[in-house]
Amino acid sequence: MEIAQIYTPNIAQCSYVIGSGDKCVVVDPVRDVGPCLEKAKEFKMEIVAVLETHLHADFVSGHMELAEKTGAPIYAPQAARCSFPHHPLADGEELTIGGLNFQLMETPGHTPDCAVYLVTDLERGDDPVLAFTGDTLLVGDVGRPDLFPGREEELAGQLFGSLKRLKALPGHVEIYPAHGMGSFCGRALSAKLWSTIGTEARYNEAFKQTDPEAFKKILLTDMPPAPDHFARCSEINRLGPPLLKEKAAPRSLKALETAEALKNGKTLLDTRPYLSFAAAHIPGALSISHHGNLATFAGWLIPPGEELILLLEHKNDLQKVQTNLYHVGLDNIAGYLDGGMENWISAGLPAEHIETISVHRLRGWMQNGSPPVLDTRMEGEWKKEHIEGTSLAPTPDIRHRYTEWDAEEPIIVLCNTSNRSMTAASLLKQRGFKRVINALGGTTAWAASGYPMLSGAAGSNDAAVPGTGAPGEFP
Repeated sequence: MEIAQIYTPNIAQCSYVIGSGDKCVVVDPVRDVGPCLEKAKEFKMEIVAVLETHLHADFVSGHMELAEKTGAPIYAPQAARCSFPHHPLADGEELTIGGLNFQLMETPGHTPDCAVYLVTDLERGDDPVLAFTGDTLLVGDVGRPDLFPGREEELAGQLFGSLKRLKALPGHVEIYPAHGMGSFCGRALSAKLWSTIGTEARYNEAFKQTDPEAFKKILLTDMPPAPDHFARCSEINRLGPPLLKEKAAPRSLKALETAEALKNGKTLLDTRPYLSFAAAHIPGALSISHHGNLATFAGWLIPPGEELILLLEHKNDLQKVQTNLYHVGLDNIAGYLDGGMENWISAGLPAEHIETISVHRLRGWMQNGSPPVLDTRMEGEWKKEHIEGTSLAPTPDIRHRYTEWDAEEPIIVLCNTSNRSMTAASLLKQRGFKRVINALGGTTAWAASGYPMLSGAAGSNDAAVPGTGAPGEFP
């Protein structure tokens, strides 16, 4: 038996190639199927089946891509009710490929159609040796059951029952989930990307629960919000994603062509590092750096119907940026600015900037009175620790909450690095805010400087702590 885990960092997703002899299958592929094809080639195996554990909500799957490129049939849980050509599998149904047997176990809860594939290596015995657990059982967590509004209680109850079935498996059975730390499909995921049933039964707090009501409370309390694209990706996957070969290649646009495209309603996505955006950017641009979590935040913030113009750090970043956008169903990429920001400026077109400050200056301002300071991280991060005097305003919420602040007055934003806060700054600028200031390095730089952080909603008089040597009054 050969098995390979293929990890896609920006969406924290795990695909798998597994086989024996000269045949293999791919489990939960992402849309960029190149690495799966390469791994099968390395194994000297033919891809003869594509298995989906469920309709993924956080990314667009690559099952149609693989089927088109290899001719391999697609297998999916019958509960998914997929509308593309496929083989629906019911609970207990089996598929044998070479010396491997795959048995589907229905495990609804994260989604109504979730399933696990139990894998038996027939050359070694008749018992399962590993399981592809999708988003049902993750390393350190379980899949969130709140993605279907109004069905949270029902799905949490189903998930409890599904996990009970998994607990009955032998402790040595290895588990290979669809996601790792950084995914919004869970809350306490480990950076470790595989485990065993026995390890999770001992250390996974959600999996350990024996009381269904306590389990529901854990799973339905303080869950981070689901990104906007979660509501559409599962349906794209159910219908069958369009093939990427059908997409027109993004055009190279001169500065004046770009200006005309923006005037006609296209959206400019600036994927350069946050410091580059701060120094100079095109008015109205949305900043989501490709050095941060581009796929998730683009899927969260950009409506799928918008035509995109890209501003790249380097022209050779185009393929990487395209792939990240395709992962979340943002297929409508009209073009990119040839020559980048330098050509825009050389053409005599207007540019804007975002003011930046160090955490030392921010501290001095906050001690002596400053504009509102928005912490644009997620609520869980803020509750863990934050800077006293800041207000929680997660970056995606800025789209709806911007009227809470005066656009004519200065406002300061921060996160843990400056990527998300620069995205928030660009959203505020789009909405007419005159002076937006980004605190460089955010909470990471603040803590590294030895400045105090608060836990939870507790408070203390941060302004009374002396010895900063920072400039005082806000200018």
